[in-house]
Amino acid sequence: MPSAVPVPSDKCAFDHAATRRNWQRARLRAGAMLPLVVLLLLATVTVMGLLGDRPGSPPMWMRIAGFVCVVAAPFIFAAALYSLGPVLRLRRIRRVLRAYPWEYRPAVRPCPGVRDVMALPVQLRVEPDGDWSKAMRAINPLQRKRWTGAMEQGAWFAGDPELGGVIAEPGGKELMTLERGSRTPPEEYRAIARDRERMARARRAGLASLGAGLRG
Repeated sequence: MPSAVPVPSDKCAFDHAATRRNWQRARLRAGAMLPLVVLLLLATVTVMGLLGDRPGSPPMWMRIAGFVCVVAAPFIFAAALYSLGPVLRLRRIRRVLRAYPWEYRPAVRPCPGVRDVMALPVQLRVEPDGDWSKAMRAINPLQRKRWTGAMEQGAWFAGDPELGGVIAEPGGKELMTLERGSRTPPEEYRAIARDRERMARARRAGLASLGAGLRG
């Protein structure tokens, strides 16, 4: 089945205007909480610093504030790390989209019988009646395991089919990172690495690694 939205002919996927707009919107959403989290961290550090430098017994309001900061600090730090994750993943998506063009894939489906706590295991098809690929790990930067089902009727792919990349709904929507679902055997990796141009491109996109792992 051909793509309902024509695959752009740009040399790199990030040159596609709609893709770039969708990435920018996701980036704004991902970074919306960061300023608040940073302010809370600064406020916590400031209050703790005032308590440490104050001689004698501090007033009751300051002791209450210090207690609240001590209790809240681990949660604020965890929120900071959680807020930073989507931003970093979107930067990775942009890096891939700047190195590869969009290609059409007839279907992407959740991989049956494969579990992953942090990602959505998926398989891709290159040809409409072809075989499914090996299991790969797809992650939505904003909602980690969000899956609308639209890519099961066709998807866009940018990257290296053996090393990973980015998938999206036609039109460059619902961008997701794509990683290998299992570690690349050293022999296979060495065979890929012999293609210097391919590996140089993969390194520019941040894809030249052996891959992660899934459980069946």
